[in-house]
Amino acid sequence: MTRLLVGLAAALALLAPLRAARADYHVVSPYEIDFGELELENNSSVSFDHRPGFGGQQSYTLELGTGLTPWWHSEIELGFDNDPYVGQPTLLTQLVTENMFQLTEPGEDFLDSGFYIEYGQSTTRGAYATSNEVTFGPVFGKDIGRTTHMVNLFFTRQLGPDQTSQGLDFTYAWQSRWNLWAPLSPAIEIYGDTGTLGSTPGFSRQQLLTGPVGVGLLKMNQLGLGRAGQIKYEVGWLFGATPATAHGTLRWRLELEIPF
Repeated sequence: MTRLLVGLAAALALLAPLRAARADYHVVSPYEIDFGELELENNSSVSFDHRPGFGGQQSYTLELGTGLTPWWHSEIELGFDNDPYVGQPTLLTQLVTENMFQLTEPGEDFLDSGFYIEYGQSTTRGAYATSNEVTFGPVFGKDIGRTTHMVNLFFTRQLGPDQTSQGLDFTYAWQSRWNLWAPLSPAIEIYGDTGTLGSTPGFSRQQLLTGPVGVGLLKMNQLGLGRAGQIKYEVGWLFGATPATAHGTLRWRLELEIPF
């Protein structure tokens, strides 16, 4: 109950004053708290499409995080983006704080659950000014045999003077992974954005991507890089499933975990 109250209190505090969220293609896990570890992470994506404004979209993050308690993971992040539709070059666009609260112990209930919340402070001004934003919602996970399934249901609301939307934007993400081999396991992912609730466009005008992803974990001692720590990675190709989505998106994530 304490964990739930902490997460809800953080969300309500940010909602009081409340553009779609930056395209971070990564399914948040309710299991990765990393208590007693320092985490360095890069999460990136590049879109490919011959249509103006669809191809060439880029998103890069640099993140530093750790588990503050056995059930609370926190990160700070620098977010870099471009917007080819308006000719915006790749810029540092956001300073972000992320928090994931694990609400249940793994295997304790039918679904493992958590609550995620992040706040992004815009760092852009002038012609490329963007809004601040808050993103929050539940995170679920389930192990079935040698497979792991995770789903994120997130809401985003813009803040500040540069808002382009007054409502809540709903996004969802899914990953199903076959835990075949720790260094490389196959997975499939789905990412969707329905737009602003209450004025949701038709399905063909919503964002929807899906495709295969490789997920792996390498121990530092296996690589001859020390006795402790590990490297996690994800790399995948996401196909656009609606006309409003880029035809293809390459996404990758690299994470270094160091115990302390």
